[in-house]
Amino acid sequence: MSETPDPKEEYTADDLASEFHHLGDNLKKIFISAWESEQRKNLQKEIGEGLTELGDSLKETAEEIQDSETGQRVKSEAEELRDRVRSGEVEEKIRSDLQSIFHKLNKELEKVIPAQPAAEESGEEASGNE
Repeated sequence: MSETPDPKEEYTADDLASEFHHLGDNLKKIFISAWESEQRKNLQKEIGEGLTELGDSLKETAEEIQDSETGQRVKSEAEELRDRVRSGEVEEKIRSDLQSIFHKLNKELEKVIPAQPAAEESGEEASGNE
């Protein structure tokens, strides 16, 4: 029987470096070939055209919404809100509503706070004066 040589013994460090270099060259050629291929160019063209159509469609839809009755109503309501904010009307309404809510909350809390006897109140006041 003849012995088959061990592949590890056949290659030197220079051979390994040479193979890496050769692999790099081959990968470079594959990438260049793929980049220059008609399929890639067609795909790029299709993607570009698709994005252009999408942009046109979105622009058209936005214009239709803006021109629609609902779009006009939303625009008008947004302008009214902007004017109310600028005039301070919104701030006054929020302040009034918060005051009313806190007043009601305090009234309800006062109902659940246990009443303190008059003697304890005067005792606390007396100890605070010392």
